[in-house]
Amino acid sequence: MIQVSIENNFASWRVAARKCLQKEIAPDEILWICDGCDGFFENDFAAEKTDEKIYKVSPDFLPLAEALVCFNDACRFSLLYRLLFRLVHENKNLLHIESDDDVRRARLMERAIYRDVHKFHAFVRFRSVNIDDKEIFVAWHEPHHFTVERSAPFFIRRFGAMRFSILTPKGCAHWNLEELRFSEAVTNQVLPPDEAEDFWLVYYQSIFNPFRLKIKAMKKELPVRHWRTLPEAALIPELIRKAKELESKKRF
Repeated sequence: MIQVSIENNFASWRVAARKCLQKEIAPDEILWICDGCDGFFENDFAAEKTDEKIYKVSPDFLPLAEALVCFNDACRFSLLYRLLFRLVHENKNLLHIESDDDVRRARLMERAIYRDVHKFHAFVRFRSVNIDDKEIFVAWHEPHHFTVERSAPFFIRRFGAMRFSILTPKGCAHWNLEELRFSEAVTNQVLPPDEAEDFWLVYYQSIFNPFRLKIKAMKKELPVRHWRTLPEAALIPELIRKAKELESKKRF
C-alpha cells in the first residue's frame, strides 16, 4: 500500500495521480490522504524518475474531477483515481455508462457540488464593516462542501466595485478590488450589525406573499441549516404564522 498525501485541491491531486498512473499503480494499492501538506509518497516515491507518458481521457473527465475534488468526503480522491485508471486501461467511454457504479456515484457527487455552489450564490449576505477607514463588506456562510473557490468569482462579477470578504468553515475568499485571494477556514464569526439590513428586512416582508406560501417547497429551496446565517430568516416563523391565520380566515 502506497500512502499519498496531497493538498485539498485539484492541482495537487492531478500531479499525484499522474505519477501513480505512470507507475501503473492500481487504485486499490493507494491510500489517499488530504492533510494540507505538500504531496509526498511513501518510500520516497516522488523522487523516483518516471517516464513522461501522455494519457488521453474523455474531455468530460477534467470538469468532473474539478467538481469532485470539492466534495466533502475523503473517498473523493480514491473514486477519482479509480475512474481515471479505468478510463485509461478499461474503457475510454466509461463516463457515458450511467449504470456503472463509479460513474453514477461521481455524477451524484457532481450534482451535489453544483447545488452547493447555487446555495452559496443565493445565501451570502454582506454586512458593511469599517476597517482602517475603508468600507469592507463581510459575510459568513456555511457551505456543505469545499466550494469557496468555485463560488467566489460570481461575487466579483456581481459586486466587483466593493471590497469584500466571505468567511466560511471551509475556507475564506477576499477581494480588494484588484486581486482575489483565499485563506484558511475560520470558526463562526459574529458580524457587527448593519443599518442597511433593516431596509432589507422591510423589503423582504413587503414581497412575502402569504397566499403562495408552500412550506415544504420553501424549506427545500431554503434549507433550515442556512437560516441562522440569513437575517431575513428571523422573520420566517412569524410570516408563516400570519400566512396560516389568513388561510384559516379565507376558509370561512
